[in-house]
Amino acid sequence: MSDPVQDEYMNHLPESNIQPRAKISIIWLVPIVAVLVGAWIGYKAWSEIGPTVIITFATADGLEAGKTKIKYKNVEIGEVKSIHVNHDSMNVEVVAEMTKDIKPFLTDKSRFWVIRARINASGASGLDTLLSGAYIGIDTSSEGRQLRKFTGLEIPPVITGNIPGRHFVLHTRNLGSIERDVPVYYRKFIVGRVEEVKLKPDGESVTIRIFINAPYDKWVNASTKFWNASGIDFSMNTSGINVDSESLVSILIGGIAFESADISNGIKPAENNSGFKLYPNRVESLKIDYQAERKFVINFSESVRGLTIGAPVEFRGIQMGEVTDIQLLFDTEAKKISVPVTMTIDYARIALKEKPGKLAQLAVNSMRRTEFFINQGLRAQLETGNLLTGQLYIALDFFPDAAPFTMNWQVDTPEFPSVPGTMGGLKIHINSILKKVDSMMTQVNELSYKLNHKLEPELSGTLRQAENTLLTIQGTLESDSALQQDLHIALREFSKAARSIKTLADYLERHPESLIQGKKRD
Repeated sequence: MSDPVQDEYMNHLPESNIQPRAKISIIWLVPIVAVLVGAWIGYKAWSEIGPTVIITFATADGLEAGKTKIKYKNVEIGEVKSIHVNHDSMNVEVVAEMTKDIKPFLTDKSRFWVIRARINASGASGLDTLLSGAYIGIDTSSEGRQLRKFTGLEIPPVITGNIPGRHFVLHTRNLGSIERDVPVYYRKFIVGRVEEVKLKPDGESVTIRIFINAPYDKWVNASTKFWNASGIDFSMNTSGINVDSESLVSILIGGIAFESADISNGIKPAENNSGFKLYPNRVESLKIDYQAERKFVINFSESVRGLTIGAPVEFRGIQMGEVTDIQLLFDTEAKKISVPVTMTIDYARIALKEKPGKLAQLAVNSMRRTEFFINQGLRAQLETGNLLTGQLYIALDFFPDAAPFTMNWQVDTPEFPSVPGTMGGLKIHINSILKKVDSMMTQVNELSYKLNHKLEPELSGTLRQAENTLLTIQGTLESDSALQQDLHIALREFSKAARSIKTLADYLERHPESLIQGKKRD
């Protein structure tokens, strides 16, 4: 049973206001905020970390972990973190950490190389690394697939970055003095560089990769000829002595030059990575590439000293071909030695003026055309192209009085008829004259012998008779001879008669009437 007093007391006691307990205390906000800030900082740091790449080099010369930088256009975009040796390949692997913004450009077309001080034929580069130390350069490209392992270049590339222009590939048998990074000339202006020189796997030729800057690359087309412009081009041919060079730089370090026969707006420029032939010099590049050529052999019996492979074959001063081979042949049946010279003739150099007909059809068939010309007297002969150098060339011309000749088309290389050249004909005439002179000298010697041994007695008697006659004449002409006395008397009488005639002439001049009237008496 409850106590009323106590109940009354309890009813008058103040009641406490009890608040419900919070689920999370505010004190936990501090570590939560700290965790979030740390997570954000970690995420921020993680998101800003660039990709890690591995670059393989043959050597780590000049590279240091934690110090060597990776630069693009002299801007730091990475740093070398570690360097170790790959024991399988015995190469050096460089682990580098790159910046985040370079990630899209790390493709299979990107290139890495070590920049250090270098001195070569084209000049000096990387001299600033003598103080700052070597660093790794990069040439980026957004094209291609993403890559994290690269093989570094041992030699820095010649062309870096997105420089406008085009690449071309040149082919030649001999490299000469051409090296990478030598200039490419167009009309003596430097318009490009040699990027790479490489010997083909078969060892038969050399490939040269060049880069020509824009806008000069648009002048490279199907008519373009490249040639080796290194040093001084010195040549002697039928035209004389030629000396040519591009510049002092090309004389010292070499170079390549090119020209185009057609640079009009309508010509199509060559595609990127197009291939061209590299000629040894400008003279060779200007030679005509004969298209409709046919080979013939000429058997010369005279000396061909001064005739070389590549010598021109001309018809009345216009080149129609060239000499391709010179040999020495002994005919065992005829027991003769001849000099067979192989030449090419391009009939496309002869333009057709006649209307379609027999002559036009004849021009299409090279065999019938050759026979037609030969029947008209077309012959080949050696001529001197230059008296100073002694160079010879083959001249084609018509000789109507030449002996008939029949072509043999059954052989691989038909024989072309020839006549002695001017010098050869002159030698033949000189030899003929010398033989005649020698024959005359023989006859003179025989006559001298006859005079000395057969006619001498008769001449001696005749001379004695002549001597007696002269003595008689001498005696007759002496001053005390009778003939001389009678001659003096006759001369005196002749003088008297002359004086009388003079007197008569004087009288008649004074008295011409005396011829009619007679002489007057005094």
